Amino acid sequence: MSVNDPALLRGCALRRYVEAHILPYVETPAQYTGGEQNQIVKDHAAARIRVVLGMPDTYAVGMSSLGIRILYHVWNSRPDTLCERVFAPWPDMEARMREHRAPLYSLETFTPVRDFDVFALSVGYEGGFTNILTMLDLAGMPLRAAERTARDPLVIMGGHAAFAPEPMADFIDAFCLGDGEELAVEITDKIADLKAQGLDRETVLYRLAREVPGVYVPRFYRFEYAPDNTATAVAPLREGLPLPVRRRAVADLETAPFPTAPIVPWVEIVHERFSIEIMRGCVNGCRFCQAGMITRPRRQRTVETVMRLAKEGAANTGYDELGLLSLSSSDYAGIADLARRLNDHFEAQGVSVSLPSLRIGTALAALPKEMSRVRKGGLTIAPEAASERLRRIINKPVRDDDLLEGCRQAYLHGYDHVKLYFMLGLPGETDDDLRAIGRLSGRIALERTKANKGPAKVAVSVANFVPKAHTPFERVAMLSREEWKRRQNIVRDSARARSVQMKFHHRDTSYLEGILARGDRRLGRVIEEAWRSSARFDGWEEHLKLDMWLEAFKRCGLDPDWYALRERSQTEVLPWAAVSSGVSEAFLKREYERSLQGLVTPSCADPDKDPCSGCGACRRTPA
Repeated sequence: MSVNDPALLRGCALRRYVEAHILPYVETPAQYTGGEQNQIVKDHAAARIRVVLGMPDTYAVGMSSLGIRILYHVWNSRPDTLCERVFAPWPDMEARMREHRAPLYSLETFTPVRDFDVFALSVGYEGGFTNILTMLDLAGMPLRAAERTARDPLVIMGGHAAFAPEPMADFIDAFCLGDGEELAVEITDKIADLKAQGLDRETVLYRLAREVPGVYVPRFYRFEYAPDNTATAVAPLREGLPLPVRRRAVADLETAPFPTAPIVPWVEIVHERFSIEIMRGCVNGCRFCQAGMITRPRRQRTVETVMRLAKEGAANTGYDELGLLSLSSSDYAGIADLARRLNDHFEAQGVSVSLPSLRIGTALAALPKEMSRVRKGGLTIAPEAASERLRRIINKPVRDDDLLEGCRQAYLHGYDHVKLYFMLGLPGETDDDLRAIGRLSGRIALERTKANKGPAKVAVSVANFVPKAHTPFERVAMLSREEWKRRQNIVRDSARARSVQMKFHHRDTSYLEGILARGDRRLGRVIEEAWRSSARFDGWEEHLKLDMWLEAFKRCGLDPDWYALRERSQTEVLPWAAVSSGVSEAFLKREYERSLQGLVTPSCADPDKDPCSGCGACRRTPA
């Protein structure tokens, strides 16, 4: 059977067909049914603008995304706006949908994606690029933006991957840069107004690019290239368009909308907890960290507001864990007081409080007591490098003694295992730095014996460093897969303690990530070629088929090593030159020069006390 009758392409009829002929034959069918606690269903006929919001990854990943939860809340809080959800189908579901010619549909009402006004995608990493093409194709839409008509929704993309937009420029109508709480509303309001005027698709996109700050429409910008294939210039093709397009930043997180009644999934997802964003932005300036650069400056919610959100969220969801989220939660002003107050309120209810990886130093020594009052367990720390010299290069000036003291305090308060995150292939790294990973991990394990206990269990995760756009290291060369293998072996051999377990990131996954993270618009052909050869879920180690990608590069006449392994000169125009994170290029170059000298740039945690580094993000001091 197949979906041939147009009547089956609407709501209840499509739901009945999918439930009868498709879902009984796929893994975890509940992820495709909707109907969860706290979902919002509105009347399509009464909505002025209809948005389908998704992520090119599984339901379990997408429903764990705080960005998805915030945007769903923001759009549905408006009486005239309707927002529903869609995620990338797992390969078994995709195959079944194709067999029955069933369209990609929203979870709330089983409405085909193509029947919405806007198809909004939140994309955090490059491994989902081919899944975007799968979703477009299953929706019955042309893959390429230039081939779409008034029949198709506008395809917009936000998230961290939007800050290096060019590889997906052929497929996305408009990129949304920065915080979405205000931008999401402005862009859909503008689309509704322009469509009501009967304007054609091209005019709508031009007006969006010209009139809504933070919107980048790649079709209206042209890159020029030298004979050696490097970019030499970028220019807008129409009058009145900004260059670069600057990201949007919510000025006051305290008053920004936040969902306290998020959808509670039927099935297990990655993060089973109620998460609260206590702070946005980071003060530390790690030179490898894209997230820390593109989300500046730091903004935070007050302790009183976090307490209110926590109480409402726990009541509306029933979760037994609260997650305090930010890039560096231990830098939140008043974090110890917040942890104490949360534990005082929720301890009797059996609700625990969790933090992401902690900053090494005084906060690490002070927090374990509060964080272990309800549920003792593992401590997560991200030293990134195992030598103090290399930490200075990456601007993470941490002393080994502080790290060991913080772990010792955690052990005294009941923690019995530690998870450590390191990076391999950082600029300035030597073999001695690699061997130091095993030595430091062993010392952390043995530190527990000073508390008259056995060695701690230490799980070490070693990621491959991938240079990212809008960071001081955006122009450096990335290691080859062969060199990664050699360095991984050195680290593995350095782990002598029996209680230390090592895990390494997949080299092929990191290699493809490095290509796509700094690629230009010419990669669109390669992405489509790989997708047509069945590339899917490339960020999942078990699904990536790198040989397929290498063959796609060959057919397109492009060299993947030229994108992945080449150092960019300081004069080369970078593929993301049309967009700005708010951090100036002058600051990034300055920070790179300081890294070569091993110089530390102070944290901007206290801008009234410390000299401003002049990054440009908060526009306090000219960069």
